[in-house]
Amino acid sequence: MNDSITRTPNNRRSAGSALRRLWLLATVLGAITSASAFAGPQLGTIEECVESGTDLVALPGVPGGTLSARKCAACDSVRLTFDAGTRYFIGNEAVTYTRLLAAARKGPAQLDVFYRPETRVLTRLRLVAGGSSQ
Repeated sequence: MNDSITRTPNNRRSAGSALRRLWLLATVLGAITSASAFAGPQLGTIEECVESGTDLVALPGVPGGTLSARKCAACDSVRLTFDAGTRYFIGNEAVTYTRLLAAARKGPAQLDVFYRPETRVLTRLRLVAGGSSQ
């Protein structure tokens, strides 16, 4: 008998078995990948921002109640409420509401209004400072 004839059926069986194992491995990996995609954390919006200006935001005299903010003169306004956790900034410096209000009344400047979309509660107001935070 020829030695090459006796090896051929075994090689075919080995190749078929290897292909089945490879297919099974690919199926299992695909299932794991799909399951991990569904099991991942659901992303959601924690905070939104209205990038506005001091001329488009109606700031009350004291922190409390509500304020109205618009992105542009023709845009609809968003009514937002203050709470005890609302923070105030000029540039990157944390300030009191009184100081923020005084700086905002000096003239037009960019004012970023951050809030929680599900409750419409203000989280922070940030007056963008030109060169100083005074």
